[in-house]
Amino acid sequence: MREIKSAVIGCGLISKNHLKALRNVEGARCGAVCDIVREKAAAAAGAYSENGEIQIYEDYHELLRDGDIEVVHICTPHHLHADMAVEALLRGKHVLCEKPMALTADDAKRMIKARDESGKCLGICFQNRYNESSRYMRELLESGELGKVLGGRGQVTWDRKPEYYTTSPWRGRWATEGGGVLINQAIHTFDLLQWLTGPVKCVEAGIGTRRLKEAIEVEDTVDILMTGMEGQRILFYASNCYVKNAPVELEIICEKGSVKMVGNLVVTERDGKTVSKDYSSGQVLGKDYWGSGHGFLIDDFYRCIREGRDFPVSGEEAVVSVRLLEAVYRSAKEGTAVSLLQESCPGL
Repeated sequence: MREIKSAVIGCGLISKNHLKALRNVEGARCGAVCDIVREKAAAAAGAYSENGEIQIYEDYHELLRDGDIEVVHICTPHHLHADMAVEALLRGKHVLCEKPMALTADDAKRMIKARDESGKCLGICFQNRYNESSRYMRELLESGELGKVLGGRGQVTWDRKPEYYTTSPWRGRWATEGGGVLINQAIHTFDLLQWLTGPVKCVEAGIGTRRLKEAIEVEDTVDILMTGMEGQRILFYASNCYVKNAPVELEIICEKGSVKMVGNLVVTERDGKTVSKDYSSGQVLGKDYWGSGHGFLIDDFYRCIREGRDFPVSGEEAVVSVRLLEAVYRSAKEGTAVSLLQESCPGL
């Protein structure tokens, strides 16, 4: 099998998941790492260089001129994703980008355009779609066994201390992070909720900074009401004000039953019967509350490259969440419901 040489740009916390996963991808090897702080890049190279030498870069433009690099993993602060991805694609690299895809839908569309012009693969890291529990819920809902989706809810209650932000100044700022708990910590559960319930036509939301006022200018708490295309009522709540990182919760209510996930436990109710499935024994490559999907997503990304298949978590899939993020923050700022369609929202 021909070896595919890859590079990781950005050597912060999330890069470790990518570098660990690359060790297990058959026929792939990390050949370079890049960070503006050379010590971070050197530490990453030292920790993951067992399969061969890893080149160290401080300038990603220089890395992208390396003709041996075929795949670039973008693990940088949010505001850098779009420009880096566009340049990498147009230089002939496949791109796997961390969430969020971009800070605006317009930037996300630029990434998709660059992908189409280059003919390369663009993937976005919504790795929780690859968790066994998430796949089970999706397949169950698509099977029609539970009937029409009536509504759903999601909840993320975690803890982030002020030091989390002060040690990485790009966090907690509108210009560089693009938001707070929703766009960073809760975005995976937020994405799963819309992925499971279907398209959203209207959003009404509120945000606040309840606990971390001294450390951040963005929200640490958000509550959202979304209306589906057929009137489904979908609720979402997230906060970084809790005392621990509690298991995420998802619940989908249907005509003939319901399915609920709390952490790794999925409970289905139908015909008066309750069935529980525990997925806690699955492989975990990151923190347990992230789930185990990073390794599966990255492996599938490389399989898609080799086989010439479309990657499931494409730009078109990920831009949906970007549009929803924009709608949430606009709704919270303007104090009104925001339509994702041309017509107005109910009650306006």
